Amino acid sequence: MKGEQLLSVRSGRVVAVGRGVLAVFLVLSFLLAPPTTPFADRASSLLLVGNLVWAVLLLATSRHHLFAYRLLRFPAVLPAVDLTIFTTLLYLTSGANSPFFSPFVVLMLAATIQWGSRGATIMGLLTLLVFAPAGWQVFFGQDQDQQAAMSFVLRTGYTAVISVMLVAFGRHVERVVDELSRLSDPLSVDDGDAGPPIAECLRHALWVFGAARGIFLWEDADEPNASIGILDGGRFETRLLAPGGEDWVAPEAAEAVFLYHRGSNASVIRNGRGVMAGPVAPLARDLVAQADFERALVIPASTRSLTGWVFVFDHDGPANEDLAVGAMVSAQVSVALERWESARTRRAAVAAEDRVRLARDLHDGVLQFLAGARLHLDSLAGARALPEDAQARIAILREAVADEQRELRGFISTLRPARGDSARVMRPLGEELDQLAERLSRYWTIEVTAAVEPAGLSVSDSVSYDLGRIVRESVANAVRHGGARNVRVAATAAAERLTIRIDDDGRGFAFDGEFVADQFDPDGTSPRSLHERVRALDGRMQLSSSSKGASVMIDMPLKAA
Repeated sequence: MKGEQLLSVRSGRVVAVGRGVLAVFLVLSFLLAPPTTPFADRASSLLLVGNLVWAVLLLATSRHHLFAYRLLRFPAVLPAVDLTIFTTLLYLTSGANSPFFSPFVVLMLAATIQWGSRGATIMGLLTLLVFAPAGWQVFFGQDQDQQAAMSFVLRTGYTAVISVMLVAFGRHVERVVDELSRLSDPLSVDDGDAGPPIAECLRHALWVFGAARGIFLWEDADEPNASIGILDGGRFETRLLAPGGEDWVAPEAAEAVFLYHRGSNASVIRNGRGVMAGPVAPLARDLVAQADFERALVIPASTRSLTGWVFVFDHDGPANEDLAVGAMVSAQVSVALERWESARTRRAAVAAEDRVRLARDLHDGVLQFLAGARLHLDSLAGARALPEDAQARIAILREAVADEQRELRGFISTLRPARGDSARVMRPLGEELDQLAERLSRYWTIEVTAAVEPAGLSVSDSVSYDLGRIVRESVANAVRHGGARNVRVAATAAAERLTIRIDDDGRGFAFDGEFVADQFDPDGTSPRSLHERVRALDGRMQLSSSSKGASVMIDMPLKAA
């Protein structure tokens, strides 16, 4: 059986109980009433007794499967019978002044319980329609009576008011049920490396409440600035917010769902299972200035390393029930962020295992092979029968193999997990680049110079290694493909970023002009591997090429790798 049918069965049983209790009290009230005309007396008594039998019969069968599977398949039958009975009673007993008008209010309430706002609308209109002839009688017919006219006006008025209120209540319940049903939609999160699923979580929250605009504010424990994601009409953008000297959300409301009204600076907060007035001005002024809104539903969402809030702007029909639904959304978003963090940790663990395995393979394979090759070169260097030219070349090879062993050991050390303070080992960048330039000049028989600004700049071991790889590859490209004879390397640090410029006097690349970022050609005319290495370091690269030489300009974080 579908969910709607189950709900219809439950509400049908409630209405059956109400119908039975009402039938009993109608009979009792009729017995206490003064006698009227003989016909009306007999007809009314028979009708009330018949209604009692009908109500008891329905109540007795309300828990039988026939009630659910047969009678409720024709939803208009029961209210039509009830409406007919009470309309007949109304006109048998004084019309506009009849004591049997109140059952029509019960009919409107029952229709609202069973069919929501639609039932309230239809039953309210039917009640006004069947009651209208009573007004004609007291105003224009033979039964003109001032007291009856007053009763007609009052009853018509509160029937209309009750109908409107029941329609509004039905729509409110339907909206809450709709929000709850949207909670069942899965919150899809991509397990990629693009960062926390802020946009997906924000879209889900707005979808639940039927809103079009909102923001997601979050703070990372390792970052000084807060981040804010803004979603407006399907367009998503992010910004950084510098600390403004006050909490983004007041501490007494930071872990609760609350509704904030901007004009009055007031808030309503969910406290446990209840709702109460929240703090005045619960949001920081700098945060409120980030968006244009009248009211905001604020939903906390946090993980082990991230603290955040979802802001749903100006959704239709805000109500206290939204705070309870917001608590469910908070749990969904927090779980999604936790799942993303767990996936990131799992990927990092797998990557660490791969790096350790690669380091072990390089150490036991390539590094040992180089050590063996160096031993053979040492033995050849000791042979006196070799000519001087061959001995000179062997000496160069011995030194080259030794340098490669040192480079490979450094690479292996970066692959292995850091221990203690080893991850914070700092190296003077000027000395590292000078030594590298001297080796590259000797290997390629060209002139390589290096300069660092500021002169005493020190960088982490990992940055030194990454920069060395970039310079080696750039120099190799300049000599192999451009025929360069002179290469100049300049490194400048400013505002936590490192800028590297590598100029040569070769033939340049296979293009003239400038290329930036992702404009590089996929056909091999640009150094794609160098671009991929820079991109992996969260850096940006720009190339300049002409017949007089080429320039490689790289901008990367000083704390890369």
